[in-house]
Amino acid sequence: MPISRNSIASLAAILSTCMLAGCIMVGPDYARPPVKAVDQYKSSTQTEFTESLGENSNKILDPVEWWQSFNDPTLNALLKQATAQNLTLQQTALRIYQLQAQLGVSDAALLPSANLSAAYANNRNSAIQEAINDSNNLVSRNALIQMSWELDFWGKSRRGIQSSLSSYLSGVAAYYSADVSLTADVANTYINIRNYEELIAVAKTNLALQKESLRIAGARFKYGATSMLDLSQAQSQYEQTKAQIPGLIANLRKNQHAMSILLGEPPDYYEKTYGNTNGTLKPPTALGVGMPRDLLRRRPDVLQAEFDAASKSALIGVSKAQLFPTFTLGGTFGYSNSNYGNLTSANLFSWGNSSSGVTAGLYLPLFYRGAIVDQVRVQDAIFQQSLLAYQNQVLNAQKEVEDSLITISTTKSSKEDLGRGVIAAQSAADLALERYKTGQSDYTTVITAQQSLLNVQNAFVQTSSNELIGYVGAFKALGGGWTADMNPPKLPDQMISDMTDRTDWGSVLTRTGDPLTVKASKILVDTPDPSNPTQDEAPVKVNTPIPPTQGSAAP
Repeated sequence: MPISRNSIASLAAILSTCMLAGCIMVGPDYARPPVKAVDQYKSSTQTEFTESLGENSNKILDPVEWWQSFNDPTLNALLKQATAQNLTLQQTALRIYQLQAQLGVSDAALLPSANLSAAYANNRNSAIQEAINDSNNLVSRNALIQMSWELDFWGKSRRGIQSSLSSYLSGVAAYYSADVSLTADVANTYINIRNYEELIAVAKTNLALQKESLRIAGARFKYGATSMLDLSQAQSQYEQTKAQIPGLIANLRKNQHAMSILLGEPPDYYEKTYGNTNGTLKPPTALGVGMPRDLLRRRPDVLQAEFDAASKSALIGVSKAQLFPTFTLGGTFGYSNSNYGNLTSANLFSWGNSSSGVTAGLYLPLFYRGAIVDQVRVQDAIFQQSLLAYQNQVLNAQKEVEDSLITISTTKSSKEDLGRGVIAAQSAADLALERYKTGQSDYTTVITAQQSLLNVQNAFVQTSSNELIGYVGAFKALGGGWTADMNPPKLPDQMISDMTDRTDWGSVLTRTGDPLTVKASKILVDTPDPSNPTQDEAPVKVNTPIPPTQGSAAP
């Protein structure tokens, strides 16, 4: 039957009431929890065992290509290639597009569903029906449009969208966190490669020195100027030093293989492509550390933890909304008819064959409410865990900066001491060998001096590498390598081609910018920390998408 005016008026009244109540969203609104952060990092001072770094607390690290400060063209090339080709980073980038598609699924929950159905049936009658109806066929046809809508009266769907949007943003932050980690991994692996190359060079230099000592000991023994003991000691020392080199070569090859994988290439790629290059690594001359609270917006992993907490907060509202009545509206409109015999005897789409209906429903759980209450408690406990994870991430971020600063300060001091030690050990080894040649000392003195030289040279090389690794750790801990960009990364062209061949992605994979990006909100990225209300927080550089606030519609 046709829709009556009274039915239309009733439906309009229900919709109006729903729209007026659309601002209701049960569950908590996310707010950044207080965090413990010191006012400034502990300054490094000049002492007998530490060096002053001259770090600047009033200047934030320049995040763009911090590796340029190491003055090594090979490192620059490696980092550029790793960012473009690392497969693990590409996996993390793809998760962003997965979460973006999931957000679209969540967003659809706010919309009504509509279905079109059509049916045709031609049934052969029995002989008796054929005699009565003068036809042997019963023909039935219908075409219907059915609509249904679950009203988001308590904000379940909107909270779900908030959760999905926060998860999406957490995924974007996770990508840039992985990018920061990749940059540090490439730099550390490259430093280790150069470290083992230098250790091998030191071992070979000392092996040549000890070979000469072995020759001298052999000559003196041949002419009766010394005993077999000196020759045996010289031979033993030579063989021990020589035995160290294969292990160093193995470690060098392993780091080269690891670097190749970071570059997205087969294990032998680095040796073939960069094996003949020379390292020119030098420690940076300055380090801008900023203030500890800068980490709240400078480190993508901290931002990732906060977005994850915001997502978990919204899920409390999703679960809590199930405690309240669910209202649904529905309607149908279509045409149907049945007739015997000739199909043209009646027009399906005539007003006389039309039918329509309006439905309204209410669902309220009764005996299952206890389980829903427990589910709300589950989500609340998960949310509280995510808050603690965020607060712990902030503490760990400060710890990593402090660890890196003390590493740099102490290794600088050690390197200077070892540099002087190398000069002294070289002089002692030369003097010991000269005295042995003239018979003024035994070979034990030569062994001791040469072994000391090898040890102090190895320590100097390792400490120099540790200083460089300390700087890499500081840059990573300070969020270096991230420009505060929250736009999805561009995927490789071949990957885009493969994915669009399989699936209709529209322009999602190729468009520049992010359609989800909205003006920075005051509730997350650039909100001052409640534990320090006087601070002047600067927002993330680009506009960053945020979960809708209470009462807002879907993005």
